[in-house]
Amino acid sequence: MIALMAVLSAAADDRFYIEDFTIAAGETLTVSIILDNEVEYTAFQTDIYLPEGLTVEQEDGEYIFDLTTRKARDHNLAAQLQQDGSIRLMSYSPKINAYKGNSGALVTFCVTASDEFAGTASILLHKTLFTTVSGSEVPFADETCTVTGPAALLMGDVDGDGRISIADVVAIIDMLLEGRTNIADHPAADYDGDSRITVADVTALIDYLLT
Repeated sequence: MIALMAVLSAAADDRFYIEDFTIAAGETLTVSIILDNEVEYTAFQTDIYLPEGLTVEQEDGEYIFDLTTRKARDHNLAAQLQQDGSIRLMSYSPKINAYKGNSGALVTFCVTASDEFAGTASILLHKTLFTTVSGSEVPFADETCTVTGPAALLMGDVDGDGRISIADVVAIIDMLLEGRTNIADHPAADYDGDSRITVADVTALIDYLLT
């Protein structure tokens, strides 16, 4: 009992988590699940809840998750879709070998954002349970990762109010009069798509509003 309490005390600050990240609509990104640990562990289980608009890469119907170089040679990894929509991730060592090191990525996987993904959402790691080299099971706190999807650029929305109006025409005219024509600073002002901010963008925007 004393030994178990010592393990639980040492494991109190151990974490299994995903750092916050940004992903654009239609983009595929490699994500890491990080293990920061004081205790040596040989196995784990966690349920991953992904928000609508994010999917994990698959091959032949199987989710693709990979252990990093922190694994021992005999560590196995499996992923299975659950009835509640989560993905259960499990890893273990038949020879009771421990994961290497005390910090850094333990698992990597690729997520793809849908073409409509924008705003903020969360990935949840729930019911995370690790097993120590002595066979003790250590529950980890749930961890939430914030995922940000930048809103798609609306060409012509120069003032950034989410719509195209006469105010945007005025904004482009002001830019031209003041010489503020750097596209990197005002990408939405290049309405005609010729990689320049000119009076042609004003004309094109007026035509759009009239029609």
